[in-house]
Amino acid sequence: MLTRSRISEMQQKFAKETPAGDIGTEKSSNRYVTLTFDEVLSMCQRYITNVATNAFRRENDPLKRREMTIGYINEFVDSRQSTQSGEYRHLDVEGFDSLSDLKNALIDEITHYGPITKAMEDPSVDEIRANAFDQVFVETEGRSLLLDKQFSDREHMERVISKLLAVSKARLTPKTPMVNARTVEGYRVNATHAEISPYNQPAFIIRKFSKKTITADKLIKLHSFSRNMFKLMSLIPKADLSWITVGPTGGGKTTLNEILVGEINPHSRIITIENPSELRLIRRDGKGRIVNDVLQYESVSDDDDASPATMENLLINAMRQSPHWIGPGELRTPGEFATALRAAQTGHFFFTTLHAEGDAKALLRFMTAYLMVAHEPAELALRNICNAVKFIIYNERLADGTRKVTSISEVIGSDGLIPLVNQIYTFDFIDAEEDEQTQEVKRIIGRHRRVGCISEETQRQMLKSGIRRNRFEFLVHPPGGQETEEYDI
Repeated sequence: MLTRSRISEMQQKFAKETPAGDIGTEKSSNRYVTLTFDEVLSMCQRYITNVATNAFRRENDPLKRREMTIGYINEFVDSRQSTQSGEYRHLDVEGFDSLSDLKNALIDEITHYGPITKAMEDPSVDEIRANAFDQVFVETEGRSLLLDKQFSDREHMERVISKLLAVSKARLTPKTPMVNARTVEGYRVNATHAEISPYNQPAFIIRKFSKKTITADKLIKLHSFSRNMFKLMSLIPKADLSWITVGPTGGGKTTLNEILVGEINPHSRIITIENPSELRLIRRDGKGRIVNDVLQYESVSDDDDASPATMENLLINAMRQSPHWIGPGELRTPGEFATALRAAQTGHFFFTTLHAEGDAKALLRFMTAYLMVAHEPAELALRNICNAVKFIIYNERLADGTRKVTSISEVIGSDGLIPLVNQIYTFDFIDAEEDEQTQEVKRIIGRHRRVGCISEETQRQMLKSGIRRNRFEFLVHPPGGQETEEYDI
């Protein structure tokens, strides 16, 4: 481990073996010291500490502070360059033949995230998971892959975790062994302390979100859903019909909700509450002016005593702000379920996401959570929930990495403790294609199929909302045997 005395010793040795008069001469070519990257990293960090200005120390904006740090790193490396060709006569670092490579490595390590920097910047990477310093995985296109770069040791990994948590001003300690935070890029990160690991290793997972807007057209081309399925889904928000998007983690629920919320009338006021905020709902016209009435909040976790801005409290507050639509990012606690139902029963429409294994199971999970805080018969609770929720969309990630809407169901009521759902679309699983050598799943073979038609009540609501009959006429009659789903635009 490097200490201040060790760094000072290296600097003194460096200065003695490279006289000023020999800079750039052939005589000095055999007088430089070969250092490891960790040694140079420590020297660079000490250099920044010594030369940093008061403005740098007072800077609170993490992006501006990062830019200033990069400038100091470039100064540090350039001050040890002795030729214009980029070769080192004063500084030789193991594994680096290029000045620019050394700079990039120092920048990645000091201002970014070391071995996971490229994965953080790669738009095709959805998740980064580290189970230990030498067990780092990334998820891309629905598949988990071992990252080709790993952390050098546990301390290295802990330094990077500190950077990931820094913008949220959170610290991972034995007394706070689990932390939820956001990176400077806005990604969700959960980290755990080494003390709660049987292998004495810290861990973290980073959930990224795409910086590019994913359109319905793109998802149709990817066969996530058919053209007619999207016609139905786009009519749900237009007709002021509350919906829940259901599915497992990583199924694409938030992305789908973002697309559907874009179909809401821009004059309808929308309030969303998320933790963290991921939905990008602001719409602008050709002149850059905002055209939709959207207010977005970011809640804190229930165990955060520093702020009252929990999901439940923000839901209560949102009802006092004249919303047409309320969108909690995900309902988790019984109080959140109860408050969301209360909002739906007092003239507000809502959309949210749930983790469940199907449409009926989603309604039963809603009821179970609600009854933990409500004092009313279960049959009445389920009836109220089924009156509030009009559609359930099931979205999941399949074994081949693709994401598909595998079910769209209309909620038509309840019979005692049995929710009554009318499935309109489903996905038929036909077969799986495997790699002959590895037996890895290459493709799930199946097809979307319409299996039902919308109820008369939903038809009336669509007409009441000003939707022409010819826009939903194809959903009124039972599906024919020759009906097929198309994926062209």
